[in-house]
Amino acid sequence: MDAGVLAYARRGGVVRRHALTPGVTTIGSARDNQLVLDDDAVAARHLRISVEDGQAWITDLGSATGTMLNARALVPNTRNALRDGDVLRVGPFYLRYSQAAAAGTAPPDGAGGVAPSVPSAPVTPTVMPPDIAGRVPARIAAQLPPGQGVVVAPVRAAARPVLPADSVSSYLPYLPALYQNSEFLGRFLLIFESILDPIERSIDQLDRLFDPRVAPEALLPWLATWVDLVLNEQWPLANRRALVRAAAELYRWRGTRRGLAAYLRIYTGVEPIIDEPGPALRGSAALPAHVFRVVLELPADSPIERHVVEAIIESEKPAHTAYLLEMRTREGP
Repeated sequence: MDAGVLAYARRGGVVRRHALTPGVTTIGSARDNQLVLDDDAVAARHLRISVEDGQAWITDLGSATGTMLNARALVPNTRNALRDGDVLRVGPFYLRYSQAAAAGTAPPDGAGGVAPSVPSAPVTPTVMPPDIAGRVPARIAAQLPPGQGVVVAPVRAAARPVLPADSVSSYLPYLPALYQNSEFLGRFLLIFESILDPIERSIDQLDRLFDPRVAPEALLPWLATWVDLVLNEQWPLANRRALVRAAAELYRWRGTRRGLAAYLRIYTGVEPIIDEPGPALRGSAALPAHVFRVVLELPADSPIERHVVEAIIESEKPAHTAYLLEMRTREGP
């Protein structure tokens, strides 16, 4: 059972069609997706389209480059309704959703498809009044009975030529109407479009370059300098992203128990135990004034390095304090 069609292509490329079915359709660069878009700018699992009770929904799956719906960036992991004629942009690909297949008619494709002709309104012959008859050629007027008008055969406007979708620039509709049917201009503008398209894509996604959650990995060290951080390239990528994102908040709590615990949690992935001076706790010796204890219970195979933990504590603790660090192996899973 069809549930609509996606007509998709790279800009200026051949248009192909993918028929949707009720349920979930995944789109991405990985080969096990229902629709594969092979490009480095497309995530392995980029987006999902689900069709429920005849309504299509689209969800961006947290892709690095994002998904545009009618020139609007989708919020990751949030469902959005798809309507007939909506246009999606995924990396260099454009996808147009159509409900035509569900209604029994197929939209045109770029592999020999022909755009359906536009039905004309019924045209009735126009009868010109007798006083106009003298303005037509004499050889025509002489064939008419006296006192009757001139019957003019209906004239249909010539159908606007349809250029193949894979051969014209998308800039063509922005030209004056006089030039929009020019196949030469459609192809000529492709030269400029191929140059400007990467720039447009960068501008469309400029905000994502400044978001540490989705910015390219190579850009993270530069973003870190904005918050006076030097990232340790040995940290997992997810931890580095989380640190840059939380940097401003960490500065607010620098020198406090809360700030140190948050920093250690980002690096280690576990909740640290921080004991401050006071009575003995959990069987440990009482701590003297200005000395605190940090306990980390880590899995047996944890890659956490002690010298990195010590460097974090040194940078976050108050200058007049000292600390004890205990890194224990967690028992059980």
